[in-house]
Amino acid sequence: MNTMLIRPILPTLPILPPKISAETAMLIFNVMSFLMLAGITAFLLSLYAAKRWKGDKTKTALAFVLITVSVTFLLLCFFGFAMSTVKGILLCLILLFSSYSDIRIREANDYIHIMIALTAFIGREPSDIPAMLLSSILIILPMLIPVIICKGKAIGGADVKLSAACTFLLGISRGIVGLMAGLTIVVLANLIIQTRKNQAEGFPLIPYLAVGFMAAYFI
Repeated sequence: MNTMLIRPILPTLPILPPKISAETAMLIFNVMSFLMLAGITAFLLSLYAAKRWKGDKTKTALAFVLITVSVTFLLLCFFGFAMSTVKGILLCLILLFSSYSDIRIREANDYIHIMIALTAFIGREPSDIPAMLLSSILIILPMLIPVIICKGKAIGGADVKLSAACTFLLGISRGIVGLMAGLTIVVLANLIIQTRKNQAEGFPLIPYLAVGFMAAYFI
């Protein structure tokens, strides 16, 4: 007589995942701490920016926090828990603030460029200062030509100062890459925008430069 095998109605119990090690738990904690600290800082900065330039607090806070947290996550992936990550987060926050200022009032105060220059000293040696200064000078000289020709209508003084400060931080090679990337983005974006409008209008340049320089930071 053949025996019949009776299969259990209930599925077998799932195998419990292995316990998280102390190192993994600490890694997750450090990542979350970085993301939360960056997000809170961006949130407070957005409230100040929105109040100063009479913007929408909700939209401004959402943009600041999402961008900062995303960039912070990428910085952690690229550099880990290093001084380069802290430096990149500070640069991201300053560029966000300057971009918002340019969007709202078409200006960026000089203290913004000074803050970028001060951030550049993080993790650098005093012997690096001459090369950093030379990088800023080399990036300024070609930018002065369109400023003089266009009389500040295409590229303003704030754009030149921001480019010089970012190149002071990034170095000449990454500075040029960031500048070219930003200018390429602004040309493509405004070609699309202007085709939908009957006449040309002024536009903020710093947000596009900020994207280019922030991207160059990862090189």
